[in-house]
Parts: sequence; C-alpha cells; structure tokens
Amino acid sequence: MHRYFESRLQRTLAWYALVPVLIMVFLGSLLMLDSWRYAVIQVNHEARELAADVLSNISKEFLHRSEVEAEFLGTVPALSLWESDKALRAEAFARLYSDTSYRGVEFYLLDTKGRIILGSKDKLPTNLFPVERDWGIWSRLADQPGLPKHEFLLQPDGQDLVCGQAVCIKGQVAGYLIYILPASYLQQLVGDGRSGIILSDKLDNARLVKAADEVVDHRKVLGDFAQKQNGLVSTNKGIYYVSQQDIDFGGESYRLQSISRVSDLLMRYAIGAGAILLAVLFMVPLILRSIAQETKMTSQAIDHLTVIAELRELESQFNPHFLFNTLENIKFMVRLDPGAATEMIMALSTLLRYSITSSGQQVELQEDIKYLESYIKIQQYRFGSRLEFDAHIEQAARSAAIPKLLFQPLLENAIKYGEDECGKLKISFQVGISDGQLHVLVKDAGRGIEDEKLAQLRKLLESSENDTGHWGLFNVQRRLQLIYGTDYGLTISCPHDGGTEIRLSLPLAKKERKDA
Repeated sequence: MHRYFESRLQRTLAWYALVPVLIMVFLGSLLMLDSWRYAVIQVNHEARELAADVLSNISKEFLHRSEVEAEFLGTVPALSLWESDKALRAEAFARLYSDTSYRGVEFYLLDTKGRIILGSKDKLPTNLFPVERDWGIWSRLADQPGLPKHEFLLQPDGQDLVCGQAVCIKGQVAGYLIYILPASYLQQLVGDGRSGIILSDKLDNARLVKAADEVVDHRKVLGDFAQKQNGLVSTNKGIYYVSQQDIDFGGESYRLQSISRVSDLLMRYAIGAGAILLAVLFMVPLILRSIAQETKMTSQAIDHLTVIAELRELESQFNPHFLFNTLENIKFMVRLDPGAATEMIMALSTLLRYSITSSGQQVELQEDIKYLESYIKIQQYRFGSRLEFDAHIEQAARSAAIPKLLFQPLLENAIKYGEDECGKLKISFQVGISDGQLHVLVKDAGRGIEDEKLAQLRKLLESSENDTGHWGLFNVQRRLQLIYGTDYGLTISCPHDGGTEIRLSLPLAKKERKDA
C-alpha cells in the first residue's frame, strides 16, 4: 500500500509540474462542485432533518409527559393535597423535576382560579394571565380535558412553547398542569448554527428562529423565503440556499426551513482558487526535488500520528460523556437529600482527579477499579435500592495493565439496558485470567436489547468509523483494536434466559514501573 501511495504521489506531482494550470482549473472546478454539494446542500439538509427530528420528538415527549403527569396528579381527592401534604408534595416535585430542570423547562400545577399549587417558580409568566376558561390555552385545556395541548407564548427574545393538560378529579376539571419550554432551549436543540432554522405555521408566522433573523420581519417569514421550496433565494441582503419540509409538531402541521447564506462562499471560491494556483506554481519545483526522499517518511509518520490522534480523541470522549448527567443528578439531589448530594460531589471529585492526574495510556487494573467504584457509588445514589452491583475480580488480575478508563462505558451500557420488568438493575462485573489473556464479563439481568438494535451495535463494533452519535462501546472496541490489534476487543450478546452480556478480552501484561 505504501509503495503504491509513493508511486502514485510521484506520478501525480510530476503531472502537476507539467500542466499545473490545467490541472488546477479542473481540480478547482471539482472542488467547488463538491464543496457546494457537501458544505452547502448536505449541511443544510442534515441541519433541517436533525431539527425536524428533534422538534417532533420534543413536542411528543412533553405532550406525553403532560398526559401522564396530569393523570397522576388527578389520583388524589383534592388538588390542594399536593400543596399541603409534605409526602405527596415531595413525590410530585420528584416526578415533575425529573429530566426537566437541567433543560430550563418550567412547570406549574394550578387550580382553576390560577393559584399555583406546585411550580418550578413562584409566579406564572404574566402573559399567561388571567387563568380563565374563555381564552388562550386555558380554553383549549378546559374544552378538551382528556387531551394534551400546546401553544406558543410570545416573548421579547422569541416564543416559548407551552405544553399541558387539564387535571381532572372525579371527572371534573380541578386544575391545569403546564410545561413551559423556553425559546432559548428550543433554539439550542435545533442545531449548531451552521444553517439557520425557522419553524413557521401555515400563515407564515415564525414560531422558532435560530440564526436566521435577517429573513424574518415582524415575526413573519419574508415572502421570497416563504414561497421557496428548495433552491436559491436572492435578496438585497445576500444570496441564500433554502430547503424546507412539513413536520408534525404537537399534532399540527408546521413548515420547517433550513437557510444557508452562500454569497460569501462564492466570493471565497474565487479567492481560494487564485491562491491555490499561485501556491502550486511556486511549490512545484521544490516538491519535485524533495518528493522521493520525503514520501516514504511522510507516509510512515502519518500512519503513526493517525493512530495516536485517534486514541487521544477516543479517550477524550469518556470524561464529558458522564460528567453532564452526574452534575444534573447532583442538582436534583440538593433539593431532596443534601447529604447524598455531598457524597455524590465527593465521588465525582474522585473521578475527575483520577482522569486528570493518572499519567500514561496504561494503568493497573486496580487503579481503574477504584475509579469504577466511585462511578457505581454515584449511580447507587441515583437509583437507590433498585441497583444491585456485584463485582468479582481475581487477585492476580488486579496488577494487569489496561487502557485507562476502560470499564465505565461497559457499566453505563448495562445500566442503560439492564432494567428488568420491575425496574430493578442487577449488574455483575467479573474479571479473570485465562490462557494468557485478561477476560472481563459485564452482565445484567434486564430485558435485553432488541434484535434490530443489537444487530446495529454489532455492526458498529465491526466498523472502524462511527457516524451514529453512540460512542461508549465503540470507543472501547476501537481503543482495544488500535492498541492490541483486531484479534482483541469486545462482543455483545443477549442470552435466551434474558439480560445482556458484554465480554472483553485483551493481552495480559504488567504495567511498567519507573524507578524512583
């Protein structure tokens, strides 16, 4: 492969030296076409499809959440019990705060007169007053008490999304449960800003706008953009590429548009083509003189650096993957159990200290086990008695050298898929030595992984590239194969008797110790 690369590179550079202008014109044209296709069209469409998926899911999630929690809140004789009974109040807050507080989502439980029974804040936003059955979302909730509803709420910096449902007790509307998703949170969800996103209704009212303010006037989508299906739109502010699709949002049809400004890109095409041509004309003689001796060394260095860079990238993805969820759990526990929150902070501190101070790519297994114990401690605070964890580690295996931060993604996967029918998590962690290899088994007693999902995971583990957004098990597999070769790695299976098993094997080695 290297010889082919070297020979091909030499012939290519020689050809460039003979006809540099013609080649650069051809490559420049091809580059512009590919750049347009991938940097504009593909990025635009991917942004739109991602936003469509996220917005559709978030509306379904909170409409469903409204329906479930409204039914739960209607199980008491009187709505006021959720305020007066401390046990009921704690239970309600635990449910309503779950998976919402870190998003900035507000929730309110009100009686029919608008008095707040429970709420993430003490006061309802002023533009939701008065709470009466003859206007706004209150009218829709009261008229159809068995169905969740949504409505956009106008704010100075955008439009918040309100989702809710009437709370019925003994067949009568006793109050209302609403969630308020701030415009800033919705904007954060719909992409990274590389393409502008607009969600509008059938009357071209812009309900959600991100990075596309120049095509909206007084909360209305400008006519040229509202009428365009897919393609270029030219205005006095510039040239834009627009794509759109209809999405189901809360049971209603909305138009979602992705808008990319391309006028600056066209200018850069011209400047870049001229710069590349000049650079090649100056560099060709130098390249011809040095290509023979440098090609082989360069290819070897690239191979080596590619492996190192990929390993470092894979390692760096472990720390933030777990940190965010842990901080949110701590935030939740501060309200309910400050002592437990303190213990979680101490455990998290241990994890961070280990990830920062432990040097080298290889560590002794017992070092990683200490890290794992802190991780499990945090999860036990999170799940309480629902989590049962059993670890069996052969004494001889404790001094084995392993890649740092190896086991946490395996347990994270077990926790994700390991709940049984009763919501219990029973996880077994075993490490042993056999035939000169270190063998690890992580097993849960859950319901297993669906066949289609399991097939996707196995296919991902066989690949050297990951474009799915799921990194945990892939990172472990990729790191092991980069360090030890393709004969080692992990396998995942779901036995017929239930649960999921992840088996991992790697060569048995001892960590080298430096003399003091």
